[in-house]
Amino acid sequence: MTPQNTPNIITHRDQHQDAAIVFIHGFNGNADETWGRFPEFLEKNRNLKSWDIYSLAYSSKLQIDIMGIWEADPDIPLLARYLDNVCTYGIFSRYNSIAIIAHSMGGLVVQRALVDFEALRDKTSHLFMFGTPSAGLRKASLFRFLKPQIRNLSKNSDFIKDLRSRWRQNFSTALGKRITFHLWSIAGDRDQFVPAKSSLQPFKNGFPDAKLAVVPGNHLQIVTPQDKNNLSVELVVNGICHSSGILGEWNSAAVAVESKEFHKAINILEPHAEELDEDALVQLALAYESVGRSHDAFAVLQKRKPSTTDAMGVLAGRLKRRWLVERRRQDAIRAREVYAAALEKSLKSLDYEQAYYHGINVAFMDLAYAPNRTDAKKRASTMAKRVLGYCEKAPQDKWRYATEAEAWLMLNDLEKSMDLYRRYLAEGPSPRERESTFQQAKKVADLMGFRYNSAASEIDTIFLQDK
Repeated sequence: MTPQNTPNIITHRDQHQDAAIVFIHGFNGNADETWGRFPEFLEKNRNLKSWDIYSLAYSSKLQIDIMGIWEADPDIPLLARYLDNVCTYGIFSRYNSIAIIAHSMGGLVVQRALVDFEALRDKTSHLFMFGTPSAGLRKASLFRFLKPQIRNLSKNSDFIKDLRSRWRQNFSTALGKRITFHLWSIAGDRDQFVPAKSSLQPFKNGFPDAKLAVVPGNHLQIVTPQDKNNLSVELVVNGICHSSGILGEWNSAAVAVESKEFHKAINILEPHAEELDEDALVQLALAYESVGRSHDAFAVLQKRKPSTTDAMGVLAGRLKRRWLVERRRQDAIRAREVYAAALEKSLKSLDYEQAYYHGINVAFMDLAYAPNRTDAKKRASTMAKRVLGYCEKAPQDKWRYATEAEAWLMLNDLEKSMDLYRRYLAEGPSPRERESTFQQAKKVADLMGFRYNSAASEIDTIFLQDK
């Protein structure tokens, strides 16, 4: 049942999910008319069905603010505090992750809130800013005496100078920081009110993770789409779902929630990376990997030269993934060497859970790297048989099922493999675990030559079925 709208909040969908999309209007806008059918198109998109959707309002009028005659609209720093209060203590406090879509001055409100309030920063997974004057507006200077909000918008205002300085301090890679959410700044190709330079330029240097885009329309048209195929709508949908990988059709909200936990782990562990024990080092490397900081994951492990089998596996996995992308021969050789060394060490300590993990990866490297396909399959199948033996000596859990499924896939027993993948999924792996296992299954099927037979389509069916 949808709750009643409040004066400041319009509820487009509330199904008690873990993540929410929140629209925030700009100067002289409102929660309803600013966005047209934008919320409706997102609500009807099945890729976003795991997100609740709201529009948030605040006071912003064209009339002149004259203290003592009528109430003045709040300035942007006060609106930023209001946004934080609503998200941290109010109706949005129950969400673990929030994607914000802001228009014009609304984007400045959000930016100020993100540098002021750590709790909101930790909760924000995505920010889309349409036509936001992040560098200020020259024309606003002519009217700055009329309203506090217009003074804030002025290109040379203390507010803009302070915001850009604090944004760099919190998020610039030049200062060793990162943006901890997915950020898009979007300009209109015919926006005469907010020039594209003001929207895009502030994020071009020092913020490599920021995505910059231009969409058709003037300042109002870019946020009032007339159909679901409008570029602004597609940008938001693809932006939210892309971060969840190939399982994004149902997975985007779950991944957004999970990614915030990884960012929290990085905030805790990263300042003490040199002092971490190997268990914590593995946690940091996996957190880096999960938020797209693969280079950092590799660097922190390579520098410390891990000795535990768990840490060795993470390092080998990073080498393997880099080889799959960049095809450096030495990465493939080194990945197999590290997996093999970790396997030997696991067997000596009778740790069969670690043994089957490292063993199946040795088998994969044999299958993927050997130049002769016949020899590659033979070597992989030999190791796969050994891996099944290790699995028999280990407890039954999701990772054993996934490993056995992959081994049987290498042994060309598709019925056993598919049954074990179903058992793996029945154990409820996390979104990223499910994603990783799916990608690995697809790679093995392709290497075994199953791309065009029923095995490939059955893997898709098993992993992509709606939850």
